[in-house]
Amino acid sequence: MVRAGRLTLALLLVPAIVRAQVTAPGVVQPGRVSRASDENYGPPRVVDLDAIVISDGYQRAHVITEGEVSQFRSGQYWTLRQGGSTVLIIPGRDFDSSELDRVAGRRTEVRGIVRMIREKEYVKGTDLDLIEDPSLPPMPPPGFDQGWPRISITVFAIRDRTDSGRDRRNETSGGVARQILDDPASYLGKKTRVYGQFRGRNLFGDLPAHTARGKDHWVLKDGDTAMWVMGKEPKGQGWKLDLDYKGDSKNWLEVEGKPEVANGVVYLKASRVLMSKGPS
Repeated sequence: MVRAGRLTLALLLVPAIVRAQVTAPGVVQPGRVSRASDENYGPPRVVDLDAIVISDGYQRAHVITEGEVSQFRSGQYWTLRQGGSTVLIIPGRDFDSSELDRVAGRRTEVRGIVRMIREKEYVKGTDLDLIEDPSLPPMPPPGFDQGWPRISITVFAIRDRTDSGRDRRNETSGGVARQILDDPASYLGKKTRVYGQFRGRNLFGDLPAHTARGKDHWVLKDGDTAMWVMGKEPKGQGWKLDLDYKGDSKNWLEVEGKPEVANGVVYLKASRVLMSKGPS
């Protein structure tokens, strides 16, 4: 009976051990999980490629970053380069690798999991990569002496950013929300793009509480002016911000929609919400 009890306990512990192995340490998960990648690695963070290459703190982090895509090993691997920083791109299991060929040579935003390339290890004939990260394809063996990067990103999604080459921060540095307040007639019914800081469900009192028109409306702060955003939740492919968590206010968003002004308050009926980079 004692042996049977020990066996039962061991079987109960195995799933917990496996879950611990595939969960990224140190990744904050403020919002609700919406994708398999979120369950294992947390929601993505917008990070400069330089930071990923310089720091070891992004191991198994779920990130959104930018760079120029180039072929590295035709049909198998690609690289993402920004300035002097380069990482190896590995297509995720459900990702169409032909998309990488399509954006080769172009400024591209990628979302995926960071992993440091290491010497291959096997446990009873199984690649350690498949044991630690069963939802990801295994990494290649290191080839640093052949010019291979030491860091990889396994890609879930990409977005061509070539056409948005102008810096959005410069574009909106005057504060679009302020411009809307100063001249509402020029913006009425017109699609407008606003770049600003996520402020949750008015968590910092940027606007009078009674001006909210719905319980799911949230605040975006553009320069010295805040506005209510309605019609779209602060979420996208692979990420979601929590309306009631102040920690998510570190995120910057780009919101497209049609604005209106009532009693000195800007309301933006959003049609698209994108994660963006904060000001330098």
